[in-house]
Amino acid sequence: MGFANSDPGAFSLDITLSPTYTGASTYGTAGCKDWDYSQHQRNHFLETQWVFLNEDAARGKGKHLTAFAQIMGCSKEQETQFAVLVRNNYSSLFRKTEARSDLLTQFEILISANPELSCSG
Repeated sequence: MGFANSDPGAFSLDITLSPTYTGASTYGTAGCKDWDYSQHQRNHFLETQWVFLNEDAARGKGKHLTAFAQIMGCSKEQETQFAVLVRNNYSSLFRKTEARSDLLTQFEILISANPELSCSG
C-alpha cells in the first residue's frame, strides 16, 4: 500500500473541496455544451484503472470494484450487490483485453436493467 505499491490509484488526495479546484473546474468547463463531469470521471476511472477493475470484477470483490460502485452512485449498502452483478456479467463486460469506449454505457445499461440496484449512475 502507499508509495511502495505499483497501483497508481493507491495514493490519492481529494482536492475537490478546495477553492482553487472548484474555481478552476467551474471556469474551465463554463459554457461547455453537454459537459457531464460525473460521466467524465467514470470514463477516466475506467481508462486508468481498467486492469485492476478487471481483476476485481473477475473475483467479484476488491477495492477497485468498490470504488467504481461508489463512482457509479451506489450506496455503501449496495456495493456488494453491485459486485455480484458485475461478477455475474463479467464475460460480457470484460470480454476484451483492454478498456472499450462503450464500457461505461454497458455498465449503465446493466444498472438500469436491475431496478433493485438504485445507483445514480
